[in-house]
Amino acid sequence: MLKKKSLLVLFPMAAALLAACAGASSSASSSSSAASSSAASSSAGSSSAASSSVDYSSLITEDVTIEFVSNSSYGTVIDSVIEEFQKDFPTVTVTNTKETGSYSDYAATVVSEFSTTAYPDLVVAYPDAINTFLQYGKVVALDDYIENYGAHWDVDDIIPAYIEEGQGYDSDGTTYSLPFAKSTELMYYNKDVLIGLDLSQQDATINDGDELDEAYFNNLTWEELFNKLCPAIEKYNNAADADHKLYISDNSGSYLSSIFGYDSDDNLFITLAQQYGYGYTSINASGYGQLDFVNDGMKSLVKNLNAQKNKGYFITKGSNENNYVNYNFLANTCLFSVGSTGGIKYQYSDSFETNVAPIPQAEDGTKAVINQGPSLCILDHGDSQRSLAAWLFYTYLTSPENAKNWAIETGYSPIRYSTFESSEWATYTNEESATGLDLLKAKVGTLVSSDSISDALFASPVFKGSDTARTQVGGIVTSALSLSAAECTDAAVNDLFNTAYNNTLADMD
Repeated sequence: MLKKKSLLVLFPMAAALLAACAGASSSASSSSSAASSSAASSSAGSSSAASSSVDYSSLITEDVTIEFVSNSSYGTVIDSVIEEFQKDFPTVTVTNTKETGSYSDYAATVVSEFSTTAYPDLVVAYPDAINTFLQYGKVVALDDYIENYGAHWDVDDIIPAYIEEGQGYDSDGTTYSLPFAKSTELMYYNKDVLIGLDLSQQDATINDGDELDEAYFNNLTWEELFNKLCPAIEKYNNAADADHKLYISDNSGSYLSSIFGYDSDDNLFITLAQQYGYGYTSINASGYGQLDFVNDGMKSLVKNLNAQKNKGYFITKGSNENNYVNYNFLANTCLFSVGSTGGIKYQYSDSFETNVAPIPQAEDGTKAVINQGPSLCILDHGDSQRSLAAWLFYTYLTSPENAKNWAIETGYSPIRYSTFESSEWATYTNEESATGLDLLKAKVGTLVSSDSISDALFASPVFKGSDTARTQVGGIVTSALSLSAAECTDAAVNDLFNTAYNNTLADMD
C-alpha cells in the first residue's frame, strides 16, 4: 500500500527540482489568478476559506456557463458528476464537450480558438499542450485558488508526483495544471504460458534454475530479458512440437511475431534515458530547454533494440506497422505487452489469463516508470467568476468521493491517497474474489497502489519544443527498428539522432 508522504517534507526538495526543470515558458505569464479575483476575494477571506463549513456556491454571484473539454472515451462518468455539481452550484452551467480525436488534435483546436472567445474554460491536456497554452498567456495560475479555496481540496491527499508535474512550467514552480486521467506503463504477460515454465534446460541461470514465478517477472531487467530470457524462450519454442509452442513464432498471420512488445516508441526512449541516466532533455542555467539525447549511451541502446528486433525478440508500435502490440499479445504472437494502465481492457483475453508486472528496469540504473496521462488546466477569459467556477468544478470533479469513483470506473490511476485507503478500493483490488477482466483490473490496481510504482514515477521537463522532442526521439526508435542488422550502422544511427536533434531545435526557436 502506498505510504502517504508529508508534502511539508517533499516540497522543499521538489522546489529545488522544479527550479531546475522549468522551461522556456518561464517568460510566459498567465493573466489570471485567484488573487486578482475581486468578486471572490470580497466574498471570502483566507481565514473563512480555510473553514470546511464555507459555502462555496455563494461565491458565484451571477449565472455563469463554463465549457469542459474532455475525451469521448470517458463515457458518461463525467456527466453524472456535472449533474450533481449543478445541483450544488445552481448558478453554474457546465457543458461537457466530448472530443473524438486525439488529445493533440483538440489541443490544436483550442489554440486555433485563442483568436476568438470560443475557447473552453477547462481542458484535459498533456503538459506539452498546456505549455503551448501558456505561451498565449491563457492559463490560469492555480496556487491562490489552492490556498484560498482549497478547504475541500486537500493538497496533502494528492500524490506528490502529480502535483510536481503541474509545477514544472516555470522557474518559480507555479501550479498551472493539476492531475486528472493519470496512468503509467506496466508489463502485461501471458500467465498461462509463462508462470511455472521451466527453462532450466535452456539456461540453468534463469531464476536460479527454478520455474518462472511472479517474483521473477516483478524484478525483470532489460539485461535479463534480452540476454537470457528471450534466447531461452526461443530455444524452447523451436524445440517444442506444434501443440506445445509457447507462442506463434512465424510471421505468416496478421500480426508480427515477437517475444516482447512495447507500445510507445516515445515512452520507450524517454524511459530508457531516465533508467540508464544517459539524458533526454533538461533545463539549462538560463531556464531554457536543452536537448541531451544525442549521446553515445542512447545510441548504444537504440542499436541494441535494433539487434533484438532483428532476432525476433522485440517490437514497438512504430515497428509493428503502427498497430498497438496488444493485438499481437492477444493473438499469441507476442508473450509480453507493455502498455498504459489506462487501457487495461485491451490487454485482456478470454483465451488465457493476463498477469501484470512493472516494466523491465536497467540492471544497474535508476528505477523509473513514466508519469503519463493528461492533466487539467483552466483557461482565462478575463472573467473572475468564470475562472472561480471552473476551479470549483475541478475540485468537485476530483473530490475524494468522485476521484475514487473515477479511478474504479475508468481504470485510471488514483490521484489521491484516500482512494487507496478506502474500503471500495480494497474491494476493487481484491484478487481473491475477482474473475476475468475484474481480476486483471484488481491486479493492476494492486500494483499502482504500491510504492514500487509511485516512488519510481518521473516526468520530463516541459518547454517550447518539448512535444517535438518527444515525437522525434520516438521516431528514432521507429526508424532504427525498421533497419536490418546490416543497415543499422553507427553512421545510420548518428544520422537518425542528428535529424531528430535538428528538427527539435528548429521548433524551439
